[in-house]
Amino acid sequence: MQSRYKQLKEKLPISRLSDDVLLALRVLYDDPLDIVDLKQDIDDLTLYPERLQDSYRKEWETYVLKALAEDLKRDEALSANEFIENIMQRVEEVGQNNTAYAAYLPLVAQAKTINESGNTLVFPSPFRQQLMAFLLPVSTVE
Repeated sequence: MQSRYKQLKEKLPISRLSDDVLLALRVLYDDPLDIVDLKQDIDDLTLYPERLQDSYRKEWETYVLKALAEDLKRDEALSANEFIENIMQRVEEVGQNNTAYAAYLPLVAQAKTINESGNTLVFPSPFRQQLMAFLLPVSTVE
C-alpha cells in the first residue's frame, strides 16, 4: 500500500494553487523548530525573487503535502468532510488573522510581479558571476 504522502501527491492538484493559498497552507503548517526557515525564505525573496518559482514553490508544496499526510493520519477518526472543513477553517483563520501571513503575502506578491515582468532581468549571484568570469575564456579555446 502506498504511503499517505504518495497518495496525496498523486491526487491533490497542489501545483494549481495560487501563491496566496499555498503560502497560507505553508504558514499554517510552519514548524519553528524545523530546519526550513520560512521567514528567511520570504526575506530572501527581496534579493532573489526568482527563488519563488525556481525552488520555494516546490519546497512549499512538498512541505504542505507531508504536513497534510501527518494531519490525515492524526485525524483519521474524522470523516473526509470533517477533515476538509477543519483544514479550510484553519487556512481561512491564517488568511484573516495571522500576522506572519499578512507580512509575507506582499513580499511573495512582489516577487511574483518581478518574475512575471517582461522587462526585468535577474542578475546572477556574486558566486555565479565569478564562476562565469572564470569560465568565459573557455569559449575562446579552439
